[in-house]
Amino acid sequence: MNRKKFIQRSFLLGGASVLSPNLIAAQVKKDKELIEAPLIEEFVFAAHKDLNAVKLLLEDQPLLLNCTNQFVKGDFETAVGGASHMGRKDIASYLLSKGARLDIFNYAFLGYDDFVIKMVTDHPNVLKSSGPHGFNLLHHAKVGKHENLVAWLQSKGLTESRFEKLF
Repeated sequence: MNRKKFIQRSFLLGGASVLSPNLIAAQVKKDKELIEAPLIEEFVFAAHKDLNAVKLLLEDQPLLLNCTNQFVKGDFETAVGGASHMGRKDIASYLLSKGARLDIFNYAFLGYDDFVIKMVTDHPNVLKSSGPHGFNLLHHAKVGKHENLVAWLQSKGLTESRFEKLF
């Protein structure tokens, strides 16, 4: 763009912003709106069991992908987290294909043994980490059917699949 056009467009846009601050403020407010908690809950619960519902909800509301539901106080869960602890590779794979964020529990479920082992080796207290609903790394490795990782986690002292803790 040449200098003259740049100045003209800048002047027009600057003038428009002075003349219509309410329009700009309304757009900023709209961009900051939150997704309603019941919709997030519906999406995360669907990811535990219903691939078709997940697809429909995500098609209608793409920003649900990485939303987190708070099941009870302090118990947070994403859709991919729900799919992981329920052993639903089909749903987890779909969510990953859309760009879902992963955590160490998802990696254990999906069989990224080297990653999990490296994290636990470098940060041993990760063995004490609790995933959604108290399900730990051992649970996720078991439902993912990753026997080598299961054996390794057990060798590190992780014997229970779920931490019973109060939220």
